[in-house]
Amino acid sequence: MALFINDCIPNVKSERGNVGDAVIYGLESLLDVDLKRLLNLNDKISGNYFLNTSFINSEYTQSDVPGIAGKEVEFVPQTNIKTGLRLGYQDVMFNLQYSYIDKQYTDASNAIESNLSGVIGQIPAYAVVDLSTAYFFKNFKVELGINNLLNNTYFTRRATGYPGPGIIPSAPRTSYITLQLKI
Repeated sequence: MALFINDCIPNVKSERGNVGDAVIYGLESLLDVDLKRLLNLNDKISGNYFLNTSFINSEYTQSDVPGIAGKEVEFVPQTNIKTGLRLGYQDVMFNLQYSYIDKQYTDASNAIESNLSGVIGQIPAYAVVDLSTAYFFKNFKVELGINNLLNNTYFTRRATGYPGPGIIPSAPRTSYITLQLKI
């Protein structure tokens, strides 16, 4: 658990330690559906749908640090959803995945706005879509993919040190190709 404190000097001092007692509870679920079996598809077609969800509530219940009790625990998003579809026809496979992560705080004070250091502040909610396709031929596999298909701009961390304090931005849309040979 972290608490970031402003000194008289214009910088932020990070203190790590136990800032109080917290209660964290939630529900995580996974649904995985075999579409081939459900829809009685022929042997050349395969399909799978999945939905993984996490709904978590966190709260500091007691703290000796003023203003912490009643705040959310840092780095605990309330909602985390990953869902996807995998479809195949003979030797071709297609995958689509959507991920959503709710807003979260980076320190126990639940600061929303950052200061000049960029170390504290809320991490906004973000969503990412990834797409890939693969082709199998005997001992070979070729896979093409695009991560962050919609080219969303987001960040998942705030750094306190190297490469410098502040947010660490996500990668923009990226693509890849993989060639595999099974021996």
